Amino acid sequence: MKNIARIVFYFFIFLFQGNTTHAQDPYIFNHDRYSGISTVGISPTQSYFNPNRWDFHLFSNGIFVQNRYGYISKSSLFGLTKGEIRESDIEQNITGENTKKVWDYFNFDETGYHFSNELMGPSFSYNFEIGDRFFTAGFFTKLRTQSSIIEVDNYLQFTNQEIDEPILYNLDPFKANFMNWTELGFNFATRIFPYAPQQWIIGANFKYLMGNDAFYVNNRQPALLRREQHEILDPTNPGQTRKVLFASDFDVEVGYATGYNFEKEAYEYQTMGTGFGADVGISMVNYNGNDEDYDFKLSANILDIGSVKFDGFVHEFIGNNFQYTHNPALEDIDFESVEQYAQIISQEIYGDENRSLISNDFTIGLPTSLHVNASKNIAENTYINADIIQRTPVFQNSLKRSNILHLSYLFNTHKWAYGGALSLVEYKYLRAGAFLRYGPLVIGSENFLPIFIPHQKLKGADFYIGLKIYPFRNRDMERRSRKPCKC
Repeated sequence: MKNIARIVFYFFIFLFQGNTTHAQDPYIFNHDRYSGISTVGISPTQSYFNPNRWDFHLFSNGIFVQNRYGYISKSSLFGLTKGEIRESDIEQNITGENTKKVWDYFNFDETGYHFSNELMGPSFSYNFEIGDRFFTAGFFTKLRTQSSIIEVDNYLQFTNQEIDEPILYNLDPFKANFMNWTELGFNFATRIFPYAPQQWIIGANFKYLMGNDAFYVNNRQPALLRREQHEILDPTNPGQTRKVLFASDFDVEVGYATGYNFEKEAYEYQTMGTGFGADVGISMVNYNGNDEDYDFKLSANILDIGSVKFDGFVHEFIGNNFQYTHNPALEDIDFESVEQYAQIISQEIYGDENRSLISNDFTIGLPTSLHVNASKNIAENTYINADIIQRTPVFQNSLKRSNILHLSYLFNTHKWAYGGALSLVEYKYLRAGAFLRYGPLVIGSENFLPIFIPHQKLKGADFYIGLKIYPFRNRDMERRSRKPCKC
């Protein structure tokens, strides 16, 4: 388990250094008037404020990870490219507290993680007029992945510290889930209340969802974990014992679906489930007379309303006294599929390999959230912005995104823009970000300090880059008027 966790963390870290990734949610860029179709997943009305008649997004990929399980000591991301990363060894007094570039553990009583990746493919939007009314319509494509455990008892802290588990340990209920899915989306925005002194804009994304892979674990009641010492039946070493772990009073539901072909040992991209989703938003904008710069903008958005229904397997494990270490039924077996593993556990608990299977379909909800942002003009083409993103899961087995409080400064013109930001992930982990756009090229980071500056406990960082196509000349004929009324 320790090796698997370490490998996964290294994988995340190396992805952060890539040149083709951008942050999962580039909130500074979201307030750039020229972000267009690229950021409608954060604010569906944002495409309406693009002064360009049309906007074409070529490609971007974003990744975000946070965890409270492990870290690399006294290093930066650039520092990881030089020298070996060692694992902590308490017997040799090699730990993250006293040695550089060591993989070590936080060992909190509770742990958790959040991972998300968003690949946005070719997408476009177009601004047009019907009579004296202005509209924006667009289409976008995405491949998204999310997984999280918000809080779970950190039972692995004992193994990580190389000490024996308690004889009895109560594991509290928890939920974990994962989904990999494709989105085909349509964006639409327009002005309402045409005679109001402010501009009121409504926007929405309507999304067709194709689920590729998913799993969930629902530990529905406290489980008792028990440690025992069993004698090893070895005539050559009499009196030798080993630690054996058991679970009792457990009630766990597990569901999964995957496109991986276990017979061919290859992944096959295919649709394992379908569903529908939506994002809706409304913005109120107050302009300074006839200036294109607005004075104040306030926006409220509900994101990722929807779910995907999968065709897969759902197992229920209820019982007592299940031996999950040194169990002969689980050792030295070449598992051919996840279902085979579930059947063996079912046989151990119920005496019937098929009894645990209770359904062949399940639902995973999208990571529904509420996003409120405010933007104030403080000088020509210069703004300060505030964003609050609060997860609000409402569907069965919903994915859960991170809570974020974000403050930023932005200067933007047609040709270039830049900004800086501070954010609190889960309202307590401070991050510093920066952003630069020159024409269609966007680079930046929502957490850039770990890239260059060694941290005592390196948990991750991010970097984003985006490429768009839109008119390089800002001619009046290519812009919509920003007058308070369309006179």
